[in-house]
Amino acid sequence: MMVPPTGRTKVATESAAAIGTRTHDLAAYLGLSALALTPTLVAGQATGAAFGRYFGVLHPAHVVIGATAVGGIALGWLRTRFGFRVVRGRATVGGVVVAAALATGLAASVVVADVLLGYPQGMNVPLPEALAFYPAVGYVAELLFHVLPLAVVLAVLLPARTRLGKEPMAWLAIALVAALEPTFHVLSDGDLLSPLAGYTWIHVYVFSLLQLALFRRYDFVSMVAMRLVYYGYWHVLWGTLRLDVLF
Repeated sequence: MMVPPTGRTKVATESAAAIGTRTHDLAAYLGLSALALTPTLVAGQATGAAFGRYFGVLHPAHVVIGATAVGGIALGWLRTRFGFRVVRGRATVGGVVVAAALATGLAASVVVADVLLGYPQGMNVPLPEALAFYPAVGYVAELLFHVLPLAVVLAVLLPARTRLGKEPMAWLAIALVAALEPTFHVLSDGDLLSPLAGYTWIHVYVFSLLQLALFRRYDFVSMVAMRLVYYGYWHVLWGTLRLDVLF
C-alpha cells in the first residue's frame, strides 16, 4: 500500500527536482560557453581582424568570458523570475529541430535577397577563419542582444507583472528586445534609407523574434542552435559560394 507523501516530503522532493534542473542548466551553460571560448583561444590572434570589427582592441577570449559572466547572471534571473531555461532535456531535441527548420527557411530567403538586392562582397569572414569566428561572435550576440536586454526589459516591467500577467509581459518584452539586433545592424551599415537596409531590418527582426520565441517555448540551447545553423548556411556555405556566383 502506497503512503501518500507528507507536506514535508513533497517540499523536499520539489526542492531536489529544482536543484537538479538548476544543475542541468548550469552544466549546459558552462558547456556552451566553453565551446564558444575554445576557438578564440586557438585562433583568436589569427582572426584578430575579423573580431576587431565587433570587439575592437579587446581579445575575443576576454569578450566571450565577460559576456558569459554577465549573461549567466541574466539567465539566472530570467530562470528564477520567469521560468526561462537553458536546457529542457528531451524537449530540447524538439527545440533544436524546430530551430534548424526556421534557420533553413530564413537562410533561403536572405540568399534570394542577396541575389536581388546585393549585399557587399566582403561582408563574410572567409574560411577557415569563419569556423572560429562565427561560433564565438554568435554566442556573444545571443547574450548581449537577447539574454541581457530581455532581463533588463523584464526587470523594468516587473512592477506591472500583476496587472499584465507573466506570459503577456514576457511576450511584450520579447517583441521589444527583438528590435535591438536589426537596429544595430542597420545603424552599423550606415545606409538607413536603402531597400537593402529596410529588408535587413525586417529580416533580422523576424530572425530575432523567432529566436526569442524558441527561448520562451523551449530553451537557450534551441535559441543558440538556430543562430548557429543560420550562420552555417548564410555566412559559411553561401558566404563562400556567393563569391563565385555573384562576383
